[in-house]
Amino acid sequence: MPQRDAQELLSIWNTHEQRSTWREVIRRGGDNDIAQRVLGEVTDVSALEALAANRELVELLTARRWYVIRDAREAGASWSEIGEALGMSKQGAQDWYRRRIAEQVQDVGDQHDAERAQQAL
Repeated sequence: MPQRDAQELLSIWNTHEQRSTWREVIRRGGDNDIAQRVLGEVTDVSALEALAANRELVELLTARRWYVIRDAREAGASWSEIGEALGMSKQGAQDWYRRRIAEQVQDVGDQHDAERAQQAL
């Protein structure tokens, strides 16, 4: 299966959420005609499709996190601020970043600007 981009994955997730909301309108006795019309216009996305899209999106965003951390450091953010933004400790953020840039060097070698990434530490 070709890798999908973040916008496509988020669209799948949001479509499922929209359908779920309108099904809840029907369940609670809301305007059935409007709900049915909207449901007829919105692509059908199963819960399993939405969950798979959610997993892919989380993996994609997490894989990209390291360079946003680098950018934040280059813009002057402290490790404490980065940790807080990520919901982890300063040390947790540093450790995560160290592991990820080591993986980048291993996975893509010369295509990765290891020196720049290391400078952010």
